[in-house]
Amino acid sequence: MSIELDHQQRIIGLGLCHYNSCGKAIQDYEPLEVLGEGSYGCVWKAINKHSGDVVAIKKLKDFTCSSWKECMNLREVKALRGVGDHPNIVKLKQLIVEDNVLYLVMECMDMTLTQFMRNRVKKFADSDEVRAVAIQLFQALAHMHQSGYFHRDLKPDNILVSDDVVKVADLGMAREFSIDGDDMYTKYVTTRWYRAPEVLLRTTTYGPAVDMWAMGAIMAELFTSMPLFRGSSSVDQIWKICRVIGTPTEETWEEGLYYAQEVLNFEFPKKYDGVDKLAELVPNADEDAISLIRWLCSWDDLKRPTAMEALRHPFFTSHYIIPKSIVTRAPKSSRAASSAKTRNTKLYLSQFKKARVV
Repeated sequence: MSIELDHQQRIIGLGLCHYNSCGKAIQDYEPLEVLGEGSYGCVWKAINKHSGDVVAIKKLKDFTCSSWKECMNLREVKALRGVGDHPNIVKLKQLIVEDNVLYLVMECMDMTLTQFMRNRVKKFADSDEVRAVAIQLFQALAHMHQSGYFHRDLKPDNILVSDDVVKVADLGMAREFSIDGDDMYTKYVTTRWYRAPEVLLRTTTYGPAVDMWAMGAIMAELFTSMPLFRGSSSVDQIWKICRVIGTPTEETWEEGLYYAQEVLNFEFPKKYDGVDKLAELVPNADEDAISLIRWLCSWDDLKRPTAMEALRHPFFTSHYIIPKSIVTRAPKSSRAASSAKTRNTKLYLSQFKKARVV
């Protein structure tokens, strides 16, 4: 049985999302090509027969929409509505419910960041090219975290590119976080190669800092076109991380060492103690880039920068003027220190000005 929704109901339900009155049924769209398929469902490129708009339509698998409220409470829909509009986050244009099947009509981009890197004849020439991609991603994350959500599955496949514009997509794993740091989350999130150490140790107390770890791995990959931490299992992933940034110590991650030994009975490899091979593995990155990646890939989540702090790193400020009016508010708890500081900050593309051309 299909759910009949009139125009006014759709507008109220979508809230912050744009409503396209031309597309009232899935039949109003003509499929052009399949863009991706996975456990979540299928995404295809389509054109609106009335307006001519090209969109991406996601048909969710194993989800039967029995009520409009149920559809609006779906994690991805709720997150997209909660985050709202931002130039570096893919926009949800419309929801369609037909025969109890939910379709998410999204803006369409050219390709994923993975495809973009594969299609390049050569690696990114210098830090300027990486900087152009990274600054947009940090802007998106600053806005997302300020809105009270974190992505949890940030990876090149979930980042979309069209011309010079980069956008974060696929918020199916996104979660709202508590500024008091009291929330408990799913143990296994994020594709393994971009999974933060605290998640690899199967802790359920983590926050937006997991997105910052993923950004460090993504930035390194932009320079080399190869994943920085390419583990074949959770344990192997930890070993790969140790090989690159060194085995954690009481100074770099006391809480993690205690949790690993006392809760999991796990011993970190000793052979990589104190070794940092990041600069060796990413030779074409400049000193500022290595510094930022190393900061993002800190063992301790409380020592990683927020997205806003990353944007104030010399990797960006030596090339862009960052307005002093962008300020942050201190979090209410130390657990949220690495993530919640950006909750009440706003950051837009227009606020950045190129200081000089290198």
